[in-house]
Amino acid sequence: MGAGFHGGFGNTYGAQAVSVSPVYVGKGEGEELARAAKSIKADPEYTDVVIHGTSNSVAIMHNGKWVHLDQRRLSTLLKHDKEFRKNKAIRLISCSTGSDTAGFAQNLANKLGVKVKAPSDTLWVFPDGKMRIGPSQFKNIGHWVTYTPYKKGDRKK
Repeated sequence: MGAGFHGGFGNTYGAQAVSVSPVYVGKGEGEELARAAKSIKADPEYTDVVIHGTSNSVAIMHNGKWVHLDQRRLSTLLKHDKEFRKNKAIRLISCSTGSDTAGFAQNLANKLGVKVKAPSDTLWVFPDGKMRIGPSQFKNIGHWVTYTPYKKGDRKK
């Protein structure tokens, strides 16, 4: 998670932005992401999953070490989580998980059988809950990508 100071977002001028990418993760920065995540405005159509990510995996801290998960392992964790509502769409608050059309978000959608919305680039979360998608906290040039699960026989060969 890259934490950096920046201006340009109205009341976030000088505020610390938190990246959700494991590339930027440093000691103790998981707490910063957790704090920032609490201020993200919920979308009633989606269950938010706040986790560090890349185009092909996500990462969680377990016993003091970062553990990378593929879509199968994350879907298993979600299915066993009391907060996860089966058959409800997912919004991945997770860097670059939507950047590859055959990557993590599409595979998670297929595995869970629900729509998955994910960012196309690094996701930056500000203390007031606003988010930017782009290569830096200064450039909001990315976008949200929604993946629909493939139906049987729809997969590209």
